[in-house]
Amino acid sequence: MSTGVPRQLAARVDADLARHLQALAPTGLSYSDIVKRAVRLFTSVYTVAVAQGVAEPHEIPVLTAYRYQLPPAWQPPRQGAIDLPLPQSSKESTA
Repeated sequence: MSTGVPRQLAARVDADLARHLQALAPTGLSYSDIVKRAVRLFTSVYTVAVAQGVAEPHEIPVLTAYRYQLPPAWQPPRQGAIDLPLPQSSKESTA
């Protein structure tokens, strides 16, 4: 961790933050993980906007569009044998 960054942060939970946290509750993430992911996302938006010249370092960019990808859906383990047809030899296919 870089110097000058506090080991712990605190934020007052107002009605908006409480509503946002409740909306993310079904993810199963802890409050700490929700905040960490939010900061990581905002950092990404900010650094890309500044690097691309969309925003100056002192400006806060507003994200207006995004694309997302969900993790692959869980699949149950496969069990049992698969019966595949045996390949035919060239003699059987011409007969």
